[in-house]
Amino acid sequence: MNLHIVPDSKFSDTFCRNLQELGLIENNKIIVRTNQSRLRYITHDLPFSKMYSSAMDRFIGETKTYDRVFIHQFSPLMFRWVAKNTFRELNWMIWGGDLYNLPFVDFNAFEPLTKQNYIKTRKDTGHWLYLAKLYLTNMIFMKKAYSKVNNVLTWMKSEYEFAQQHIPSLNANYQFFFYENQIPYHKLDESDFRKNTTASLKRKILVGNSGTATNNHLDAILSIEKSGIDADLYIPASYGDSTYINHLKRNASFYKKGSLVFMEKFMGFDEYFKFMKECDALVMNHIRPQGYGNIFMMMYLGKPVYLNPNNVSLNDLKDNGLKYLLLPDIKPIQSDLVVPNKEPLLELFSHEKLESRYRLLFG
Repeated sequence: MNLHIVPDSKFSDTFCRNLQELGLIENNKIIVRTNQSRLRYITHDLPFSKMYSSAMDRFIGETKTYDRVFIHQFSPLMFRWVAKNTFRELNWMIWGGDLYNLPFVDFNAFEPLTKQNYIKTRKDTGHWLYLAKLYLTNMIFMKKAYSKVNNVLTWMKSEYEFAQQHIPSLNANYQFFFYENQIPYHKLDESDFRKNTTASLKRKILVGNSGTATNNHLDAILSIEKSGIDADLYIPASYGDSTYINHLKRNASFYKKGSLVFMEKFMGFDEYFKFMKECDALVMNHIRPQGYGNIFMMMYLGKPVYLNPNNVSLNDLKDNGLKYLLLPDIKPIQSDLVVPNKEPLLELFSHEKLESRYRLLFG
């Protein structure tokens, strides 16, 4: 029997669905780590509680009785729990924030405009309270916790290498793993994706994946402005940091080449995919890997994807034959521009490959 500690997320929900489809759910106990009184994104009937509660202890039982334990998103607030328990095999599925946002990792995720105009001026009381709680309760257990990790699971080899370089006590092996979208790539309908369904003559560019500062929106918008592109920019903002989103609205008005549209209404998967078909390009100005659901969806559709030249994961894309463009090179987009990424994307993230990995890891 395997144990999974997961966050309340749509990715966790899809993970459960895949285990069920493969007949592996009986061999995998899944417990949701959350401080909320109900599950928001997971539709499966799963036990849930906050860490260090009596309910969580009861749900988990003795960790040493499980063949494998998988932590999906290794929050630093779990250091004490890991350090004080015994595991036959402990595995860490990286989610991004649980690596690049670690308070002891020296990593700059911000471009100049974002750093100067927002990061250096913000007064994030919640962030400082989180750090205070972390250092008071868990940081003394950090080295011991990481030393217990046997395997790091991610599709990016560079992400595993980044973790090794920045966490001295981590001495784990690499395992390939990826979370599947709500709809597997091979089931997506790509018909007529090059047809712009709007009457506007302007291009539609999707900028970023959320209302979070690591998108470096202001710097991306400035690059687009300087490029001479005549386009309307669409910024997903249905989730993220409301303070940052308001900051963007106040400070991005320098863009004069088209409209700035903040997409604050949540879209279901089908609606969002339909919208992506209507877009001409995607700009993702992250330095840390983020928003790969958006990136791969647009790549599948053959749309140009512009990335930050300092993005940690660029070598992984190259190694897997995926083609991208660099944001500093952005220029007016041809209506018939197609970037052929479908085949390498299907090879890297095929459902058959997922089934093989799941049986190996969770069987």
